[in-house]
Amino acid sequence: MVGTPDGGTTQSATGSSDAATYESYADMVAAYRADIQEVYAGDRYGNNMVALYNPLNYIGAGDTADPVWTKIVMGASEGDMPMFSSLNLQIAWLNAGVDAVIEWQWDGGHVPSEILGNSFSLYVDQMYGKYAEGAAAIGKAAAAKQTANGTAETATGTDISGWVNDEDTTAVSFRLSDAAAYRTKGASKAMPGFDVIDYEQEDYVFGSSEKDARHWDTYLPDIFEEYADTLEPLFSVGR
Repeated sequence: MVGTPDGGTTQSATGSSDAATYESYADMVAAYRADIQEVYAGDRYGNNMVALYNPLNYIGAGDTADPVWTKIVMGASEGDMPMFSSLNLQIAWLNAGVDAVIEWQWDGGHVPSEILGNSFSLYVDQMYGKYAEGAAAIGKAAAAKQTANGTAETATGTDISGWVNDEDTTAVSFRLSDAAAYRTKGASKAMPGFDVIDYEQEDYVFGSSEKDARHWDTYLPDIFEEYADTLEPLFSVGR
């Protein structure tokens, strides 16, 4: 992805350190506090911008017309947001009575493509056939077993056999720590990310003419302060 830090680092997009903006860990925490106070004070219309952009405030709400179905597709190597954000969205849709499915694509990145014979247009047709009165049901062509891996003589791709337990193919499992290691290996941002978003990509909707990113997580500064003894030494790695 353009403009993101190197994998395995907490650097900003504009340099080799955690932040291009702050000279110290304390400065960063103070900026977080100031940003949050300003953002939550509301815009010129009195609206809390964070609340306006939070879909969980609208899904299933009394004055919201929910859709009949929705599908969420997310790459497991996505580096700009946690996977559980998409899971929370699916849970909210399901609680609202919406036919909601989620698809996490392993090795998928920022904008994953449909795989395994699926496509967005096919899914739209399937949902139309399922819910539109009088519409014909749309099926998917049966899968054909692949006996060759293209022109390659040996298997290609990431070998995950060392950490995935597939003895029972109906209940494949793996450890959470392995899944986290797999995900961050291909992601552009490490955990914790500190001030990786000090440019115009993700949080620009809360920005201003003076600075692009605005911090709006009310819990994060508390974490930074409570665990400062652990986190501060990690800050500015590579500076």
